[in-house]
Amino acid sequence: MALRSFQDADGVEWQVWDTIPAKLVSTTYEGGWLTFQSAAEKRRLAPIPLYWMNADVEELSRLLRKAKPVAELLGPRTAEDEGPSLRP
Repeated sequence: MALRSFQDADGVEWQVWDTIPAKLVSTTYEGGWLTFQSAAEKRRLAPIPLYWMNADVEELSRLLRKAKPVAELLGPRTAEDEGPSLRP
C-alpha cells in the first residue's frame, strides 16, 4: 500500500492510498481503488490511475473531486476498511 498526503485548495489535509482487496468487493472495485481520507470525510476512486503516486497536488485534487463519498460502515471494521492512521 502506497500512501501520500496533500492539502487541497481549501486547506484541507488529505491522505490518499491505494487499496487492493483480498476478496472481490464489487465489480466496480474489483481492481482496487484509491482511498482519500481527511479528518471529516472518506472517498473512493476506481479504477486506480496508474500515475497517481507521481501526480502533482493539482492532479490529486482533481482525482479527489471525482472520488465518491464513502458511507459509514455499520458492521465491524477491518484493517483494510481503516487504512492508515491519521494520527502522527
